[in-house]
Amino acid sequence: MLVLSLRETMFICSVCCHTERSVHKYRSHLQRHNAVGELRFPLVCCHCKCCYATLYNYIRHVKSYHSEDSLFSGEPFHGSLHRLNTRPDASISADDGGHSDDRGDIVNTVADVQHEGVQLVAALRANSSVPYNVIPKVVDSFNQMSSLLTSVIQEQTLDTLVLSGINHDTIATVKEQLDIKRKDVTAPLDFLNSRYRQDKYFNSHSLCVKPESVALGNTVSCSRGKSRIQHECFQYISVEGTLRSLLQSEDYVKLLLHDRYKADLLVDYTDGSQFKTHPLFSDCTKFSVMIQLFYDGLGVTNPLRGQSTLHNVGVFFYSIRNLPQQHNSCFANVHLLALCKSTHIKKYGFDPILEKFVHEMNSLSRCGFAGDFPVIGHCTVYASLCQVTCDNLALNGMLGYIESFSCDFFCSLCYATQNEIQKHFVEELFDMRTKASYDADVHKLQSSTGVLHVRGVKRVCKLNEIDGFHITSNWSLDCLHCVIEGTVPYELGCILYELCNDVDGLDIDVINSEIQLFWGKLTTDKAHRPLKLTKLEQSGHGLSPSMKALQYWALLKYLPLILGNLVSPENEHWKFLLHLSHLVDLILAPRFTRNMVYYLKAVIADHLSMFVELYGGAGGKARLRPKHHFLVHFPNIILNSGPLVGMSCLRYEMKNSFFKRSAHIVCNFTNSCQTLAYRHQQRALYSLLSGEYRRNTVTVSLQRTVPICSLQFSQLLCQMLGVEGTDDISVATKLSVASTKYTEGQFLLVGEDGESGLPQFGRIQMFVSHADSDDWHIVTQCVTTVEFSAHVHAYCICYHKPETFSLFGISELLDYHPLHCHSPGFASGVYRHFIRMPYHVVRM
Repeated sequence: MLVLSLRETMFICSVCCHTERSVHKYRSHLQRHNAVGELRFPLVCCHCKCCYATLYNYIRHVKSYHSEDSLFSGEPFHGSLHRLNTRPDASISADDGGHSDDRGDIVNTVADVQHEGVQLVAALRANSSVPYNVIPKVVDSFNQMSSLLTSVIQEQTLDTLVLSGINHDTIATVKEQLDIKRKDVTAPLDFLNSRYRQDKYFNSHSLCVKPESVALGNTVSCSRGKSRIQHECFQYISVEGTLRSLLQSEDYVKLLLHDRYKADLLVDYTDGSQFKTHPLFSDCTKFSVMIQLFYDGLGVTNPLRGQSTLHNVGVFFYSIRNLPQQHNSCFANVHLLALCKSTHIKKYGFDPILEKFVHEMNSLSRCGFAGDFPVIGHCTVYASLCQVTCDNLALNGMLGYIESFSCDFFCSLCYATQNEIQKHFVEELFDMRTKASYDADVHKLQSSTGVLHVRGVKRVCKLNEIDGFHITSNWSLDCLHCVIEGTVPYELGCILYELCNDVDGLDIDVINSEIQLFWGKLTTDKAHRPLKLTKLEQSGHGLSPSMKALQYWALLKYLPLILGNLVSPENEHWKFLLHLSHLVDLILAPRFTRNMVYYLKAVIADHLSMFVELYGGAGGKARLRPKHHFLVHFPNIILNSGPLVGMSCLRYEMKNSFFKRSAHIVCNFTNSCQTLAYRHQQRALYSLLSGEYRRNTVTVSLQRTVPICSLQFSQLLCQMLGVEGTDDISVATKLSVASTKYTEGQFLLVGEDGESGLPQFGRIQMFVSHADSDDWHIVTQCVTTVEFSAHVHAYCICYHKPETFSLFGISELLDYHPLHCHSPGFASGVYRHFIRMPYHVVRM
């Protein structure tokens, strides 16, 4: 490692190996890389192992701890401070000593100022909370401050020359030269001083994909006594343009090429039978991209005001199923396809909107597009639709089925009736929809007059024209709406109502009190605290008030631990609660074996039978709802399309907040779709340049360096990392991987016992990283899993004495979710500890 004296402190860019002695010039140099998307976040300080998700925080750290002002005189400074994309040729020539060419300093300084300004404007345009008419004022203020600062520096320079005794002719010459030089930096952002110039600058970026207006029809409007023709249109963003932009990133291409094969496991869409029979995706000689389409209605105005639905829009998103599941949960990897007013969808239908998408999908699946891309070189890229996922109402609407779930033939996969779903609990007992039966229904619909629908089919879906896709083979249902927001609150309402009637001393106030006490001790899911229950009505009325999906899920996960000490294990309603927890754990599993799928099928049938027996009864207090029926299709969906979590609408619906916030800030509804689509694409450009599509980046903000021998588990580190006890190591108590935060004291699933099959857990003690590596490891305190306690649906653990420790890489974890250990107290003289798993996990 190169050792530099204090006066020779240099900062080395690992992107291009350029060196700078000034922190300010170093920042400007990195900013130029950032402007073209070459920086790789998080930025890692190679001297002290700190990680930063933004350039601003990284440079602030460098200034505080590693610049000349922060170092003690006479102490050596070791190595470079920045490692982005380490290259084998990243070295410094001993001849140049790291000095840069000074002849272009002035020109480079002006360019650096402009790059800083461009970065500022780009960040403001990407922020949904900032109206665009404010940005020119910010730019003007930036220019004014630059002009004032240069004036102050010029005056102070001239005053210094006067005080130094320089003759007046020389001073006049210097002043004349300074006036000339000032013109370049007086208004460095003058080229961005208006909305028009900003749009022109960013629209010309090679990675920018602009929305285009597509005409739907014309209408006549009247304003101020004059009639005029108004064009009704929607906004469409080219899939090919988006893919070309994404494929310019080397890291993104590597994510697309990750190894998806897992022997004997169903992990992703590629493991299902539908992928293996698709004419394009099954062709391993072609580089193909799998598109998952989503649609939903979106209210962009205050629903409490009059005409709240007037400006509602229909939003079409899509994601790329080639990416690993953890990356597809990122906002930056949910791409906008189209925006259309809901009134226009009601007037013209889905076909005019989907027609352009269908044409592009057929073009991309047949011909593709060619180009030179990182990693893969010159290649032809193909793409096609693999799946449509929406909530139940939107799915039926877009596929052309009836949108009422209170009548017969409501299911998009079978011909179920309301009476049949009350007594049939396996898929084989229902008549499934096929392409032949669908064509027969369509023919009967078109040949009949006055018929609204035939066995649920009310119109032909345009998506059937896409090569290799038909809506009857769209094996997709959203577990978020069917289970978490449907079955779970409905059945929890039944369970809690009956428990309050059966168990002495248990009422709604006790339940709310126990939930509050439990959440006060919780170390995970703190943000998903359930709302205070206001009433428990008779079975069949659900929970009140309504909550978000993650709140329902959190309530179900921890309810057995919260109320376990108040209810007898023999209570039939408590057994049904445990069965519901078991069912949801299986449905939300991220990986399946085929035997698990067959077992899930039996669990679903048993669960529906138990519900009818407990709450249906002769009086019919609670009937099975259509969302209960959708459960019977889950096993076959998993076999065809992979785990259900890959079809969840949660990531799509969470992105709706961008449009709601933008519409609230802009308050311009003349052409709201165009405004929102344009702002989204500006945000997409910024996300691509800043690398927000990565979800495997490790960030550590606070850490310290200590000798290995000073740690309690030093022998373990020496053995596993191959280091000496006298070496230094970086340690931290908090670490983040994308949006998942880990902290000391939480538990992790680290393995599985080979004999008992019970999961093995570890309590996080510390995060460590050796100086010679950028990888962080987790030190966990070993615990023993005693048994699975069915009464509280959690694993009982005990601590080792004396303490033993293990070391794991982050990628070695069996599951990435941090877990909470609940300690309710003593039972039979033993202090108990319980860990609740969020879902069923299968070892890879």
